[in-house]
Amino acid sequence: MLLVLFSVFLMATASTAGDSLQRSRRAAIDVDNAKDMHSIIDFAECQNLKKLCTHQKSTDNLSMLECALTFSSSQLEELPESCQNALWLQQRQLQLPAWLESTFLPAYCPAERSKLESCLNAVHLWSCLEQQRLKLPQKNPAQSTFKGLIGTPVMLPDCEQALLIIEYFVARDFKLDPQLYKHCRDDAVKYCRAKRQWDDAQNIQMDPERGPMILPCLHRMAFSEDKHQTLAKDCFKEVKRVMRQRAISMDLIPEVEDYCLNDLSAFCADCTEKGSEMECLQKNMDQLQPDCKTVVVKYTEEEAAHVELNPVIMNVCGEAMQQHCSAILNSGKDNGDMMDCLIAHKNDADLRKDLRCRAAIEHFQIISLKSFHFTTKFKDACRPFVQRFCSSSATKNEVVACLSEVMRNDTIKAQRHQIPKECRHQVKAQLYQQRESIQLDPKLGNACKRELEQFCEEEKEPGQALECLIRKTHSLGKPCHHAIFMVKKSELGDSGTDYTLLTTCKEMIYKFCPSTDSSKLLDCLKTYKDDTQFDQRCHLVVVNRMIEQNTDFRFNPSLQSACGKNIDRFCSNIVASALPNEELNGKVIRCLKDKFRQSALDEPCAQEMTKILQEQALNYKLNPLLQVFCKLEIQELCKANVDSDEHGQLAECLKTAFLQKQIINRECQMEVATLIAEAKADIHVDPILETACTVDLLRYCSKVAAGNGRKLSCLKTLVKDTPNSLEADCREKLQRRIEMFRNADDTLALPPEDVQQLVQQVVASPARKFFLVILMSATGLVFLTGIFLGRATKRAMGLKNK
Repeated sequence: MLLVLFSVFLMATASTAGDSLQRSRRAAIDVDNAKDMHSIIDFAECQNLKKLCTHQKSTDNLSMLECALTFSSSQLEELPESCQNALWLQQRQLQLPAWLESTFLPAYCPAERSKLESCLNAVHLWSCLEQQRLKLPQKNPAQSTFKGLIGTPVMLPDCEQALLIIEYFVARDFKLDPQLYKHCRDDAVKYCRAKRQWDDAQNIQMDPERGPMILPCLHRMAFSEDKHQTLAKDCFKEVKRVMRQRAISMDLIPEVEDYCLNDLSAFCADCTEKGSEMECLQKNMDQLQPDCKTVVVKYTEEEAAHVELNPVIMNVCGEAMQQHCSAILNSGKDNGDMMDCLIAHKNDADLRKDLRCRAAIEHFQIISLKSFHFTTKFKDACRPFVQRFCSSSATKNEVVACLSEVMRNDTIKAQRHQIPKECRHQVKAQLYQQRESIQLDPKLGNACKRELEQFCEEEKEPGQALECLIRKTHSLGKPCHHAIFMVKKSELGDSGTDYTLLTTCKEMIYKFCPSTDSSKLLDCLKTYKDDTQFDQRCHLVVVNRMIEQNTDFRFNPSLQSACGKNIDRFCSNIVASALPNEELNGKVIRCLKDKFRQSALDEPCAQEMTKILQEQALNYKLNPLLQVFCKLEIQELCKANVDSDEHGQLAECLKTAFLQKQIINRECQMEVATLIAEAKADIHVDPILETACTVDLLRYCSKVAAGNGRKLSCLKTLVKDTPNSLEADCREKLQRRIEMFRNADDTLALPPEDVQQLVQQVVASPARKFFLVILMSATGLVFLTGIFLGRATKRAMGLKNK
């Protein structure tokens, strides 16, 4: 704040100095520029300044300006107006090439003079000086920041430091950079309300050109989306140069420094490297004083949109930007594209070796979690919908979770998306980043801190810690389990957010699913997973995702969409009893299986269940209830088939054991019997029988409609009437299946709980005609008995009346 008071106070005194001061000031600037002004301390009016700056070993103008920056407002007020005006004039003199040549270079940069003198004739003086300064040998970082020198007893600063001091003043006054002033004066007047008469001393406080407002205004205009409001080409270049210059050191961002001196002292006293102070302020953003937090938030937003304002990224990621993001560099436009590009490539081989650049990118990602405004593309695309759907969400992660839920519900209900495509794309991009690193999902990281240390401490590669937690689902504590449930619900609902699937299966996606929407990639990869050319690592990931989907219907959007009405009709009691954020372990799918066997499902749901049952028949791991109820039987009776190549061999082993009465456990019997009975409804859910009978199905049953057991009935008729017409393998397996069906029906034939179940069992029974004959016979017998007894009763009553 002292720096702001100093600048404002000098402006205020200059505005009251009158015409004589105005003329003298102009004369001071317009006189022979080759002559250096006398030292400020030589002015009689500035004797008080000498008393206040006794700690300065040097009495040159630059040192006096440096000293004045440490003054309180009361100390400034004690100085005579003429001395205050002299300070202001000296500040203006800093930009004169003549002063640089005759005074600055000999006094401060004698060793570097030959290199720097070449800039005096350069078209862009300050751009040239900045480039030359960056080439100078770096000093001790602890002595390379201007703020560290203010108020300390030092001799003349070295050349680099002296240049930084001058750049500091230039950064505080738009007019002190002659190249910026020359090329941007008209644009500043046009867009930023700057005055055309730059030496007008009247109303100097109200003139935005003399405060830190013109440059931010020009910067906003430089990247404006409005084609009718654009800067001149030369002005655009100068604005970019000055903003890069300001970003090099914390001290060159006056609008941040002025409000954050106390917070810098409290939180960032040990931060001495360039750019580290801003990083420090960003890390401690939630603890900053309100005024400081406001300017840091604003600067962070600008930094996210224009990477040139990020000193750390610019210093350590230059090579990466050239290699991976050259198109963006060449375009001259950013608006968040550069950071998106760097994030997309941060796990490439070259950047994984470049630890400094990778760390800088991840720092940006972590800082951006504090507010969705810090991610430019996300902010621009989703701001209206955040206000509409997620107004109570504080952090970016909460906003992303909220919008993701809205998108998911729209997908499940098969209704038009309330959130447009561009915003949906940004939400998915943020979820994808969270899956890559748990650091980017603080809520998950906090919930699973113990489990990460216990189970996944060695998992350092991108995405592996999350995969580890998913594998250990049954060993997780409740908070972590609930958090992982939400992650699985999100990434299984939209494959575009599944980091491990997309990175592991990148080549298979390009080969088999190039035009598939990212949200449907898992469904596409399921179709091709058994192809001989399918990558085994990707195959494993796809199968693991399928296993997770079968643990809970909420993990399978296709099932929810196709069977939503059937679930509400038949399985609502299971859903109602479910614990929040915990898997149902296949209970809803089991409920749908029962209705599938009874042919009670709607056609879309029946087709979806056919796919699921077919996959379960090929791989027992996709059937969570079978794994639980038949765990011992699998280990003892079918041990040899546990590691089979997912072609249904283990399920076939359990069916054979069931037929041979080797399964004693009642729950396992019921589950295997259910597995057998499902094939009666549709032969497609019995891939081994279907494969064996493929030729016969094409030859004899091709015109028979699928579903409701019609194909199987066709084969059963053939094996009964003309068994030799079937292929030997088909005939053998079909006869075994018929025997299995009988045993399964006996096992599943439980006593009916009500009349409705009794009727259903009779109707579904193969012996329903026999039951019908018995029922009709019993009804006829009752009728005849009634007639006989009626007549007998009537005769008895007649005899009694006589």
